[in-house]
Amino acid sequence: MCALKPDVSFLTLFESAAMLTVLHRLILPTEGLEQCDAMYARPALPERVANTSSQAFRLQAGQTSTFDTFYNAFSVKKWKQAGGVSRLSLSVHIRGQGEVTLFHRSTADVVTPLWSKEIEGEIRCSEEISAWPALSEGLLYFSITAKAECTVETAYFATYSPMVQVPQLGVVITHFNRQQYVRNSIQRVQKALLQDPVYQDVIHFIVIDNSANLDPAEVPGAKVIKNHNYGGSGGFACGLLYLQEQGTFTHSLFMDDDISCEVEAIRRCYAMLAYSVDKHIGLAGTLLDDHKPWSVQEKGAEFSGGVFRPLHEGADVRPVENLLKLEQDIGKPVYGGWWFFAFRLDAVSAYPFPFFVRGDDALFGLMNHFNIVTVNGIACFSEHFLSKESAFTRYLGMRASLAIYLMVGQGRTLAALKMMGLAFLWCVLSCRYQSAHAILLAFQDVSKGPDFWQQNLDFMPIAKRIQKETLQRKEPVYFQSMPFRYEGKPETRIRKYIRLITLNGHLLPQWCLRKTPVYVGEYTRGLLGLIFSYQHIVYRKYETQDIFEAQLNRSQFFSLLGAFVKASLAFILRSSVVRRSYRKKLPMLTSKVFWQNVYRAQPKSDSDH
Repeated sequence: MCALKPDVSFLTLFESAAMLTVLHRLILPTEGLEQCDAMYARPALPERVANTSSQAFRLQAGQTSTFDTFYNAFSVKKWKQAGGVSRLSLSVHIRGQGEVTLFHRSTADVVTPLWSKEIEGEIRCSEEISAWPALSEGLLYFSITAKAECTVETAYFATYSPMVQVPQLGVVITHFNRQQYVRNSIQRVQKALLQDPVYQDVIHFIVIDNSANLDPAEVPGAKVIKNHNYGGSGGFACGLLYLQEQGTFTHSLFMDDDISCEVEAIRRCYAMLAYSVDKHIGLAGTLLDDHKPWSVQEKGAEFSGGVFRPLHEGADVRPVENLLKLEQDIGKPVYGGWWFFAFRLDAVSAYPFPFFVRGDDALFGLMNHFNIVTVNGIACFSEHFLSKESAFTRYLGMRASLAIYLMVGQGRTLAALKMMGLAFLWCVLSCRYQSAHAILLAFQDVSKGPDFWQQNLDFMPIAKRIQKETLQRKEPVYFQSMPFRYEGKPETRIRKYIRLITLNGHLLPQWCLRKTPVYVGEYTRGLLGLIFSYQHIVYRKYETQDIFEAQLNRSQFFSLLGAFVKASLAFILRSSVVRRSYRKKLPMLTSKVFWQNVYRAQPKSDSDH
């Protein structure tokens, strides 16, 4: 099926004439996104070709590029599980002289060449992969070796199989006071996706403007719905209402407003939805660390004992051996984060719980019983979770964790106390009293029962109760000159006992406390041991150049400790009543009717609903 056709559009030839559907394009890094060469090609990125398609590249004589990488290897197992791809082809458009070879790498790390083609002049080739029906796992990838200069215009995996369903995909983005981010993102997506005739009538962007200050003219191609600020929960509920009310959409993709992902991830998402036979598919994008783009923060997450645990956390996506491990099913993923989460609209039985933010995506996944799928190459970048942690986010996170545990977890009293108590003690013993106070507030608020959430949909008034750490931005030289510690040190048993009986120094006499500051990373292992006996602590925020300072304060410590004990006793006495009340009202608080009533009560200027 290879021929010289220099005057015919390659994409037109194989997408429209032969009904070949592209599943997975070869890509190089998009300018402006976090980049790591080994996530795209090996041994290095090839030279881009100017004034041609954005993905065209050139190889000089003797050069070889191999694409067994996070973004360019094709995941056999995940596409087999989708169920709709019975035939698979590799299509390439190359000019020059060289060779292209297709390989399969198994989970046992056995590499098998499947076919090879000589390049002489110009080839436009769509070669069916005859081994596809027999494959069940591993990676498909190819390499290109130039014997003389070669220009690769495009390459992709595609199928002649008909779509299981032709999705009408509504991409819902919730925005709040990040106009520049959403403007840049929509403009980038419009150029690469919305002007593509293959997608312009089947993928639609809806921006829920929670800050009501986004000019629709600045986000061409997207529908802007001005909305009252009920956080991500309310924003995505508003978007879901809109999609279902239109009656034309079949699927939705929830995304953050900075859309820090390769546009190709959205194309691959669309293809996976189109070829999935699973009505309850929940396609979750892998979250990568924008400070270390090769590092996984989360690739699906499981729920146990009231705690959500990210899967594959810390995995390095650069080694090909790790790519094979990343495609293996581990744990029991139950939700996908709303930085990138796609699903069928007819699978939705529960709407978001009014958490405002934090926990809404997790409970949405649990209640709708999605079958969570993650695929290498469908990913987003974000600041690390820990770098964003503060008293404010700890309040939001801990109240969501406790409420979810009471609503859909085992809801045991002692387990709930342990969850809240450990988080509280870790903060209060390390002199981070603002965070300890925030966790106390979260405990008290959840203990008020489900009516608390309905009465406080507008979160901002109650947010004023939360005290914030005072951050200071420092130059790199500051961290080089100060003795910051990022690793704990061994402790004797006696020292541990002394820390325990003195409440990590809070009962030490003043003369025992060191007057010079201690400098530590906020999430350093062995943190409590490192700060013991210091009165003044300088914390460095995770993966940032921000610091905040803390002072040992006995009166604040004991005031918070007493309040937490009081809140714990009250919770013990009322826990069974609170748990039953949450479970009784959960269906109402996650219903479509609930959110319709919320928006019906808003002035027309606040919302389109």
